[in-house]
Amino acid sequence: MRFLVDGMLGGLARWLRILGQEVRYDSNANDNDLLRIAHQENMILLTRDQELYRRAIARKITSTLVLGETEEERLAQMASTFGIVLDADMAETKCPECGSDLKDTRKNDLVDEVPLASLKLYNQFWKCTDLNCGKVYWVGSHWKQMRHTLEEARKLTRLPR
Repeated sequence: MRFLVDGMLGGLARWLRILGQEVRYDSNANDNDLLRIAHQENMILLTRDQELYRRAIARKITSTLVLGETEEERLAQMASTFGIVLDADMAETKCPECGSDLKDTRKNDLVDEVPLASLKLYNQFWKCTDLNCGKVYWVGSHWKQMRHTLEEARKLTRLPR
């Protein structure tokens, strides 16, 4: 699946990329741009804007009105609606920042890009393949919170409707 996410859902865009989804996000795109891109590129439009959602549906553009107030609720909705597995697999994860692929990278190659303390503590690193982005990621202390968020979202998908 390919998603186009409106400017109100930047956090969801990052999460969907972490979960391996192809996501286009531009916080500056206006509603007409979003509708045109979703139509031309056959993408699923995700929005919190009811008017934009109605316009998309009227134009027969696949769209979902994202209802959740928290990231956990939004992720649960994506899992329920699209069957997205709420588990981060680094082999599938996209760069949360730009959406490009990540490449397993030796820590010796990252000496100038990663804090020394992190190089000492962690052994696995991934680097964004987009040269304009080039962000480096590792399973650090923030992963505990990420796992918690995903677990809470999984719990919400199991609640009776």
